[in-house]
Amino acid sequence: MITTLLPNHATAIYKEMTGLIEQRVIEFDLRRWVGQLYQRAIDVEFEHFMGLDRYIRDPQRRDYRNGFYQRSLDTVYGWVEGIRIPRARNEIFRPRVIGRYKRREEIINKLIAECYWRGISTRDMKHILKALSNIEVSSSSVSRLTAEFQQEVFRWHQRPISDEYVYLFLDGVWIKNRSIGQKRRLVLVAFGIKKDGTKEVIDYQLSMTEKEEHWVRFLTWLSHRGLKGKNLKLIITDGCHGLWNAVDMVFPDLKHQTCWAHKMRNILDKVKKAEQEAVHKDLKELFDPKTDTNQKAQKIVNLWKKKWRRKYPRAVRSLECCEERLFNYLDCPKEHHKAIRTTNHIERVFREFRRRMRSQEITPNKHSADRMLYALTQRRNESLRNYPIQFTQN
Repeated sequence: MITTLLPNHATAIYKEMTGLIEQRVIEFDLRRWVGQLYQRAIDVEFEHFMGLDRYIRDPQRRDYRNGFYQRSLDTVYGWVEGIRIPRARNEIFRPRVIGRYKRREEIINKLIAECYWRGISTRDMKHILKALSNIEVSSSSVSRLTAEFQQEVFRWHQRPISDEYVYLFLDGVWIKNRSIGQKRRLVLVAFGIKKDGTKEVIDYQLSMTEKEEHWVRFLTWLSHRGLKGKNLKLIITDGCHGLWNAVDMVFPDLKHQTCWAHKMRNILDKVKKAEQEAVHKDLKELFDPKTDTNQKAQKIVNLWKKKWRRKYPRAVRSLECCEERLFNYLDCPKEHHKAIRTTNHIERVFREFRRRMRSQEITPNKHSADRMLYALTQRRNESLRNYPIQFTQN
């Protein structure tokens, strides 16, 4: 079968082939130019090492040339081959421009690490780097590069903490982690808001459970590093009893607020689905800006309990079990109420943790999970610094 090639088809094919040829020529020229640049830098460094230029004779010379060996290097322009490293007869010459055992430019290492922190899987990373600069990267290379951040992570966990926070949010999130025979690990997280409105993740700690002793250990460590709570007005948590007891033990003189988002979900879980909207609507009046005192809030709650107690006694008891902790936020300035009656600030951090973990099947050990959480925390804190809460600016 003979296919007739139309003129416009021929033109398109010609342009495509021309573009591919030009691209390959440019890539080849760039790689050759980069190779020559490295070669020249190494030759100059070797001349300084020898103390003499090439072909210069001097009885006071430091050493003699003894051939060369070849090295290759991954660069942003692709794989550069045939870089000649000179040898000396008596001493060992190691060029600083490449470094010992180095097979990849530092900028490539940073690119690989950044891809890893941003949730790109190793499989996708291979395709991206291959398309960008014709670089092959293995899973072991990624693991080796990220492991270099362990000392930085350790120093961050040991740093002093300022006592400028006025609101402290505490909660825990489960992540996938194969450690000590388990497939999940709990991350205890502390989130704070300072006087100037700055929000940040203060610290986190890997734990096995959310029991009281684990929270006490975490909070005591924060206090030992400087978080004494002298400026704290309120501590906001979910409904975990172990966390409640730990807060009362470490910060006994501070007011404690139970998250309304968690409590509302617990209440509605005990209500028929058809009537959840009506039950929620009656409590929603609590969050109206006009409900700005304890007396007003208590009046709304009393009416709600009277209306729904007979039909949903378990829902009413769910609210009554921590009623004294649900309205402490009303003692704070009115413009702060919306931001401190829930733990939504810390839940946003958890969403970032889960999003990153979703692309990875499981973290193999505690240290790998710690490094990943550290990177995500630093990115989140950097973003939060650009958007402080405005109501504390005054």
